[in-house]
Amino acid sequence: MTQSPDHSIRSILHVDMDAFFVSVEELEDPTLVGKAVIVGADSDGRGVVAAASYEARKFGVHSAMPIRTAKKLCPHAIFLRGQHRKYGEYSQRIHRIFEEFTPVVEMVSIDEAYLDLTGCERLHGSAFRAADKLIRRVKDRTGLNCSVGVSTSHLVSKIASDQAKPHGLLYVLPGCEARFLAPLPIRRMPGIGKVTEPELRSLGIVTIGDLQQMGQDKLRNRFGKFGEWLYTKSSGLDIDAYQYEEEPKSISHETTFDTDINDLDEVERTLSYLAQLVGRRLRDHGLFARTVGLKLRFAPFKTLTRDVTLDEPTNLDSVIFASVLRLFEDAWNGKQKIRLVGVRSSNLQRTAFQRSLIDAAQREKFDKVLKAADKVREKFGFDAVQLARSVEPDRQPSRKKRGFLGRED
Repeated sequence: MTQSPDHSIRSILHVDMDAFFVSVEELEDPTLVGKAVIVGADSDGRGVVAAASYEARKFGVHSAMPIRTAKKLCPHAIFLRGQHRKYGEYSQRIHRIFEEFTPVVEMVSIDEAYLDLTGCERLHGSAFRAADKLIRRVKDRTGLNCSVGVSTSHLVSKIASDQAKPHGLLYVLPGCEARFLAPLPIRRMPGIGKVTEPELRSLGIVTIGDLQQMGQDKLRNRFGKFGEWLYTKSSGLDIDAYQYEEEPKSISHETTFDTDINDLDEVERTLSYLAQLVGRRLRDHGLFARTVGLKLRFAPFKTLTRDVTLDEPTNLDSVIFASVLRLFEDAWNGKQKIRLVGVRSSNLQRTAFQRSLIDAAQREKFDKVLKAADKVREKFGFDAVQLARSVEPDRQPSRKKRGFLGRED
């Protein structure tokens, strides 16, 4: 009996174009080949590096670096502003090639994509053979090089393609995902950034294998849901296929009222609700905010922002609400009609400061209450449990109608 594709071993390819912008520029102008090339702005500009050739990277130049810094590191480089329309054209050509291999293509950026080849063995042979064929076809049709990682998960394939650069192919055999990840430094795992890495290192966790050894229970006790995420990823498994962004630098929620208002009670109820949304997402990430901010937009479209730095970081709904309420009371004259309000948390970190024994006991009590509330919300929806201040005297606010927007930067 032929095995159904639904029961096939997953085959996920992560394709990353090598120095994409620079490579396109070299195709357009072959005299650039072999030289230090930096795309983003001219050498006297104020922009940042969009891409750098491997010759420029040898001097420490990397993407997102200020152009002025790149010039100091590599003064002999050729600086180009870039041809973004041309890059888009090449990206579309590459995308069409990907679709020749599978209809399941997820372009995550102009030069990067995931391809799910599960069940396509009859068309292209093994995943390794298909990846090799893809690399050659992209080169033949566009003149561009790419690197490919192949495995049973998006996370492992992404890391593998990075290991394969430049112009390489790395195949992680099914069942070997955790073994492949184990010796790699924790920074190589997408989603672990500048906030998380120092905290993990303070616990003696230096490699992804250290995460595996610590175990899910200990990581969950230390980091909550984020700890479960860490353990699952360290094992090479997918949770959400393409959610591998760096940890957020800020978390915020805002809403626009149906009509401009100056009803103090209504604004305070809304701020309370937004503060709870922010607090919940902080806890989901295992983060604490050192700074809480308020956003107000008055009619007609005058926007005001205020921030306060807390004595100690928090992810408690009540603390966030109290802080933003004080900012609101200082910022509003009681007469201006309000179109939009928002609550923002920033200066995020993985742990709170050391507290006194009394504060620690009180915090532990709040933590237990919030964990219980979050569990209820997971089962019955966010509105199932609310701070009293966010509930209207006679009715629950129509949150869906208002459209509460959340953002993680």
